Amino acid sequence: RIKVVKSEKLHQSGRCGQVVNVETEVPWPLAKRQVILKAVACDNIDSYPEEEDGVKSNECLGKDGGKILIRISSMDCQDSLEEGLVIPPVEKGVARMKVKGGFTLRKCPSNNPLLETTMRHDATASNRDPSSSVAAAVEEDLVLFTFSFCVDPQLAVVPKAFVNFFLRTAMGQMWNMFLNVAEDIKDGKCPDHSKVIEEKREVLYDWIEERTKIMLEQAPQISS
Repeated sequence: RIKVVKSEKLHQSGRCGQVVNVETEVPWPLAKRQVILKAVACDNIDSYPEEEDGVKSNECLGKDGGKILIRISSMDCQDSLEEGLVIPPVEKGVARMKVKGGFTLRKCPSNNPLLETTMRHDATASNRDPSSSVAAAVEEDLVLFTFSFCVDPQLAVVPKAFVNFFLRTAMGQMWNMFLNVAEDIKDGKCPDHSKVIEEKREVLYDWIEERTKIMLEQAPQISS
């Protein structure tokens, strides 16, 4: 069983940059895993005139509707000066992993191969007509969320069984944990989370909603 036992913010940099410490218990005989992550967000939603050899062109960064990007990378003791932090050495019995990756959010293309599969699954789970759900999804503004990363699990040898477990089981469990928390917040079941969101709404969350709305409104019906 995988369990997140600690998740704490160590540093905030601007509106959309922060450093967090996450510790996770994993099945025996593996030691507890820790990762100190730096996350920075940006977008290319706005249109900017570009120049080539001094001549302005009609190309712009947001011509496809734009994307919201979140870059994540792990930090260690040698990175302390980068954010003005003092990152302590790893504790005994804990393995500090190295991670590099990111998230991309953009308007979901109407012909994305996973769209029909997802809508049919959700409709079946909710006892709704799958055909009508798929048709409605094509007309709805949906966000395509893509996550890619590379990770060094800090193992001398990485057994195939571990790789299979991580990809087939651990990733799914972790993703479901995040989705469950999000659903609970939406349903008002996590008052502590809701309170923090409201405290940061004007500075962060209203801005995120505004940028996402602009992204969805200006994005054409593009193919994947």
